[in-house]
Amino acid sequence: MLGMLGALSFLQKQVPGTERMAKESRRITDMPVREADRIELKVPKGEFVFRKKEGEEWQLEKPIQGAADGTAVGRLLSEIQFVESLQTLPSGKKDEAMMQNFGLGQPSRTLVIRMKEGVCQIETGRDTPIAGGVYTRIQSGKEGERIAVVQSQLTEAMDKDLTEWREKRVMPLLVPDVQELLLHQGTLEVEVKKKDGEWSILKPVEAPADPVAVMGVLGEISSLKATQFVSDSGGDLALYGLNAPSQSFEVRTKATNRILQIGLNDPKDTNQVFAKVADQPSVFLLPRVTIEGLGKVADRVRDKRLVTMGDAGQVDSIEVTGKGGEYRLEKEKSRAGWNLVFRQKTRAADGAAVDRWLISLAEIRANRFLPTEDPARMGLTKPRQSITLKWGGETNKVETIQLGDETKEEVFARGSTTSGAMVVPIALARGLPETALGWLPKCVFPADFGAVESFIWVVGTSRKEFRRAGGGRWMSGGEDQTMVGAYVKRLEEMEVVRWMGVPSKAEIGRTEVKIIAEGKEGKKVKMVVSKGKGEVILRLEGQDFVGVLERAGWGWLKQDPSLPMGKPTQ
Repeated sequence: MLGMLGALSFLQKQVPGTERMAKESRRITDMPVREADRIELKVPKGEFVFRKKEGEEWQLEKPIQGAADGTAVGRLLSEIQFVESLQTLPSGKKDEAMMQNFGLGQPSRTLVIRMKEGVCQIETGRDTPIAGGVYTRIQSGKEGERIAVVQSQLTEAMDKDLTEWREKRVMPLLVPDVQELLLHQGTLEVEVKKKDGEWSILKPVEAPADPVAVMGVLGEISSLKATQFVSDSGGDLALYGLNAPSQSFEVRTKATNRILQIGLNDPKDTNQVFAKVADQPSVFLLPRVTIEGLGKVADRVRDKRLVTMGDAGQVDSIEVTGKGGEYRLEKEKSRAGWNLVFRQKTRAADGAAVDRWLISLAEIRANRFLPTEDPARMGLTKPRQSITLKWGGETNKVETIQLGDETKEEVFARGSTTSGAMVVPIALARGLPETALGWLPKCVFPADFGAVESFIWVVGTSRKEFRRAGGGRWMSGGEDQTMVGAYVKRLEEMEVVRWMGVPSKAEIGRTEVKIIAEGKEGKKVKMVVSKGKGEVILRLEGQDFVGVLERAGWGWLKQDPSLPMGKPTQ
């Protein structure tokens, strides 16, 4: 017999779920209490009634009417669902004297949970002599009454006062449903409204609003929690400065219109302010620093972008006037690159540089706004530069930017989508090339030139011709030139520091080297490098501008291509 019992014990340890089943058997109820719709609770800290309608949140019906703390109620129901009995009194052992001894003659706590499946009622008495348990009477559904010792965490979940049971959030919102936000503060009025899915500021100025910032402010309002409830009957509102609120935040949805009113500072703690919701009697305290932050809503939600382009890649045209001349950047029809239209000529632009500038422009944010400043004092009546962006496709959108005076770190600017001027980082002005030529690619050979197939090199009276042969070899005068390949590679990769207008003959200086290179399909590049007093100048035949080379890095051009790199020309 002992062997059989031992084997049974061993098997119970090995059977999956045995321990779980044992824990479930010790639970005080198997009813779905977390699906309850009404709770009646009587504890030393008060009597409370909670109700939950289908699809809605928990509400307090007693001792006040209002929203309940759904998290606290949920924790209570979870505790009832999973708390375990440590010991159960056998049926037939109960008598009145024992109930009095257990403290169940006059229970200290009574909890009634009502649900579709029935009623679960729990009464608690004294704590057990050994810590960790409490004597409990349980009536769960159609089961008979049970007397048990239950884990004392049950009473901890029940023993809360009104402040702990009520919803601390004073104006919870469904943020996506909000259509309008208003602030009234003395003579200041702020109105932020959503129309056709777009947020904009209507007061105190008309300007686009940043949707992310608006959602952030609404989220802060929704999460505002009372630090203390002062009164649930309202009383004399003048005591709290709420008969004539110093501030009010109004939040409108299609279905509701709720107003949070702000009164005086709490004289006992000036870091707190009295507040109430207009259609509710309760007066409560809120952190003053949070309210002060919400009072700056106009600056916080204003769209700080200089341009409101959604996708920089959709811009088709950029027109620039003022400092640096007039020119236009146009997207190629294939949308693969950009062209520069300047002095009635169209040239290939550095597409990567244009795209980078557009991305940086989209990221520019105002440091501050100057809605009432005189534009003349900021250099905006005669802007240094005006930039017009045009979008193609179905939008046909146009935005204009004007740049005024500069300081060391900032520049005054005005955008066509904003009201008044703003101050933006100086990076915006510095990011534009000084002239239209700054948009040209820095490489000397055009992108469609291909590999150099032959070239003529002239320095002083020395003149040599080189031609590419099969297998990557180079020939000159019928002989292999093994050193030429390295020279050609540097030639093909050569870039200027910048392009600029043609200087005077004196500035151009003495000619140092001439090179005529021929690429695929007979394309030619004829270049002359000269050294003046200030710059090393590169001139290209047929171009009405010149390039500037690095003063310390151009000497290799004069070197005989047939000699090892670094060896002086004979």
